[in-house]
Amino acid sequence: MVSKSNKIPIVTKGFRAPIVPAETPVREVPSTSFADLIRMLAEGIAEAQLSLDRSSAEMLTELAGTRVNIVRNVTETIDEKGNVTYKSGEPQSVSLLELGMMPAFYQFSQATVEVAMDLQIVENESGTEETKGRKTLFANTSDLRLERKLNRDLKISSKLTATLVPVPMPLRIEPVRNTVTKAK
Repeated sequence: MVSKSNKIPIVTKGFRAPIVPAETPVREVPSTSFADLIRMLAEGIAEAQLSLDRSSAEMLTELAGTRVNIVRNVTETIDEKGNVTYKSGEPQSVSLLELGMMPAFYQFSQATVEVAMDLQIVENESGTEETKGRKTLFANTSDLRLERKLNRDLKISSKLTATLVPVPMPLRIEPVRNTVTKAK
């Protein structure tokens, strides 16, 4: 799509492709190590942060590549009768980035996951000499799911909260501006 008035391309994008599409075949696992659960949360946040950073970088590239013609100076002349005339300077092609438009950068400041689960301490009964007998904290949701299916009075809910905050653009990205005045 192109704007009719000044021929600036208008890019219309929808949402990005999901990190894991909803139609991906999955198999529910009844339990997992608590350490793996925390690691999966951290990796999920890291993937989401990477997607946010890529989006900001793409916007930076788009702003740098979108050029517009602007008139930087207008000369106003008032004659002896008080009539005012204007003369525009030559239009200059500049990028939106050069005009000061900057993309927003965001980062996660907090992420919380609340899940109803049974925690169990389990002991490894097989494996190498090093891992045999090692105790691990395991998270299990299958018993709670069964209770819910049997319509037992069980208050279970899951909650995911993520807080995003805008952060300053990395210092090395913002262009350095120099103003030079030429004497006549």
